[in-house]
Amino acid sequence: MKLENIIIENYRQFDTAELAFDQGITILAGANNSGKTSLINLIRSVFVDEKNDYSVSDIPAKNMQEWIDWGYPVFADFFKSGKSVDTIDAELVNLIIPEDDTVPSHLMNTTCVKIHVSYDPDIDDIKMFADYIMDLDEEVHDFYFLFDYEVTRSKFLRAITDNYDKLKRRFDEIEEDKIKLLSSSDKNLENNIEVKERYLKQLIVSIYVKSMVTFGYFCDKEFKNKCRFDDIKEFRKLFHFCFIKASRPLDDDELDHSHMLSKQMIRMVKLDDGWNELVERLPDELLKPIQEKKIDKTVRDTSLKSLKDTINALEQTNGGKSGELMLDMQVTEDDISELLQRITTATYNVDGYYLGESSQGLGYSNMIYIHLQLKEYEKGVDPLKVNMFFLEEPESHMHPQMQQVFIKYLMDYYHTKLQGLITTHSNEMVRTVGLSHLRVIRHAGNFKSKLYDLSTLLKDLKKSENLSDKELANFFDWFFEIGYSEIVFADKAIFYEGDTERLFIRKAMTLEKYKKLSQQYVAFIQVGGAYAKNYEKLIRLLGIKSLIITDIDYEKEKLTVADIEDSTITNATIKHFYSLNHPTDNALVKNLYAWKNTKENIMDNLIYICFQTDHDGYARTLEEAMLNKYFSMSVTDLYKKSEWVQKRNDSKLDFSIPNKKNDKKISDEDMVSIRDILASTSGNKTDFMYSVIMNGYVENIMPEYIDGGLLWLMQ
Repeated sequence: MKLENIIIENYRQFDTAELAFDQGITILAGANNSGKTSLINLIRSVFVDEKNDYSVSDIPAKNMQEWIDWGYPVFADFFKSGKSVDTIDAELVNLIIPEDDTVPSHLMNTTCVKIHVSYDPDIDDIKMFADYIMDLDEEVHDFYFLFDYEVTRSKFLRAITDNYDKLKRRFDEIEEDKIKLLSSSDKNLENNIEVKERYLKQLIVSIYVKSMVTFGYFCDKEFKNKCRFDDIKEFRKLFHFCFIKASRPLDDDELDHSHMLSKQMIRMVKLDDGWNELVERLPDELLKPIQEKKIDKTVRDTSLKSLKDTINALEQTNGGKSGELMLDMQVTEDDISELLQRITTATYNVDGYYLGESSQGLGYSNMIYIHLQLKEYEKGVDPLKVNMFFLEEPESHMHPQMQQVFIKYLMDYYHTKLQGLITTHSNEMVRTVGLSHLRVIRHAGNFKSKLYDLSTLLKDLKKSENLSDKELANFFDWFFEIGYSEIVFADKAIFYEGDTERLFIRKAMTLEKYKKLSQQYVAFIQVGGAYAKNYEKLIRLLGIKSLIITDIDYEKEKLTVADIEDSTITNATIKHFYSLNHPTDNALVKNLYAWKNTKENIMDNLIYICFQTDHDGYARTLEEAMLNKYFSMSVTDLYKKSEWVQKRNDSKLDFSIPNKKNDKKISDEDMVSIRDILASTSGNKTDFMYSVIMNGYVENIMPEYIDGGLLWLMQ
């Protein structure tokens, strides 16, 4: 039996979230507070928890607001009219949940969970599921279930009745304040009314939510034609789910006596028949030497002797009928098990030395503890049920390399054995598993989150008949693995070409001007000008606001304005995005300048293509733009070699000045262009960038095109 997917509607920050599961391990990644734990808690309450602890905070704020905006006037009219408690059913509840099924109800959109289960007819025994078949097509091997939180009319009526006096009192107080306000302009009184109404609305919503119960249904693939389970327990019997929480009571302090690893190992061995048989014999085996050495008799005689005087004194108060008080020995299986739990500790054999379980640190202990729990769960798998484990953030206390090894082991080991979902906010774990097993939760606004299935992107690319799509699939497989996975956690992303851009942008982010941007999680992704375009589909899928910083790369030999503007470019990323707006135009430099001036280089306010323009002195690279800015010049300007030497000495910038050009020696009076300077410096770009940073020139040398891009990204 396989759990195909779970669709969650109207739960906390999620309007709709579809969580599809792989055959083996599925990874659910997301930043802190994105909603991973919320989803796991809901799944646990649906499939495991008997207690319904559904609360007001579980309902999306928008849904709650829509209902109370409609419902509050209905309650207000009822209570202001002075109607008695006996009329609640007919005059209030019936307006919200009519007894007549043909009349529409006014219900809050609360949480609904849709479950899709599939089976293999050649392998799976479906006798537990047979009663829930809704499609008689022999080619269909699926079951569909619905778990709903629904308000019941009887509970709602009872809850309002129980709170009648409280509700009436609060409505009366508000009405009295409103009457006072008619003859006064007291702002405090006005604010007081708003506060009282807000709390009263919260009370009404709370009454509504407390009137809800859980129902389970089996249904068709459209999740209609529902048939209710007589008892929700019958629904839960179909699933065997294990939840391993993120917070584990482990300690690497030697003073800790909880021995969690030891206890977990004892729980494991208790699943073994041989162990249980041994424990059953242990009480008798332990009593034998005690009886043979007459230890029990010694204990009884000693205890009687020491207590004899006390017993004689006590007998005077009850007629001498207290009987003999003694110590006896009874050893049971439970006593033995409890003893073993207390005296058994996990140890590590290291070169003949036995070290305690705290010796390896939290990370290692955490990994072993998780493994033991999974092994215990594996032994309890029921082939007649849907089996699934949920593991929260196993990276706790693990260093990056251990995270990689552990997640790879889990992925390989459980590839065909078990289904499981692992939540994580570890970049290392996400990078190791790749896109094919990855689901991502991202913030999508205030109190809103969305769930994205990145495996669908890869699947769509691989099955495409377009060769470029297949190449893109291979690109993601490889580049994601070598370290660009942090994009899935980021608030925003900056794509750049090389090491010098990375140094410059990282340092620029420390400037006060970009402080707001530095406070966000920005992913820095190094790509060449030919490959940044490959990330478009991923950027659009995840909705990550992204700045692509790249060089315009027009023909290097062009040095006049006219020649530069008529020049073609070699940058594949700029060409790609320009063609989206102008599919028939040539990507000439002058056309690209116009494209940027009209802000068409900003795609859907999501992707900003950032490159040099005439405002950067007609530069074609970052270094040209920086020198143009610092020396207030253009690439068309020429200076004597001696003047360049003076500029270098005055600025303390590390760049080279050529001694030859076209095999001809350059004299101090010969004219040299910035292009000549950078050609000579091409092998020394990193040193140049270090000189910029070490001399504190980042703000003064900031090119216009990068400044504009960072300011846009900061918005």
